[in-house]
Amino acid sequence: MSEYGYIKFHIEDILKEKGISKNTMCFDLRLQRTQLNKYCKGLVQRIDVETLCHICQYLGCSIGDLMEYCDGAEEYSSLTEKEAIR
Repeated sequence: MSEYGYIKFHIEDILKEKGISKNTMCFDLRLQRTQLNKYCKGLVQRIDVETLCHICQYLGCSIGDLMEYCDGAEEYSSLTEKEAIR
């Protein structure tokens, strides 16, 4: 997490809602499972717009359904203060 916040992905929630497995989606979209897992866990370093568009089309949802911005500035500042106290 950085002082600027983070992106939270809701892909797993949408997959569960629609009854689609990760394996099925990866096969249908020709995605690597590791790539999808990085998106699901919020570990992706560089977001690929084409991949997100493909996922949105496949799941029939908007980009706002897939992900959201979370302001982590307060959490970040309190973490750095705690680290500074040590």
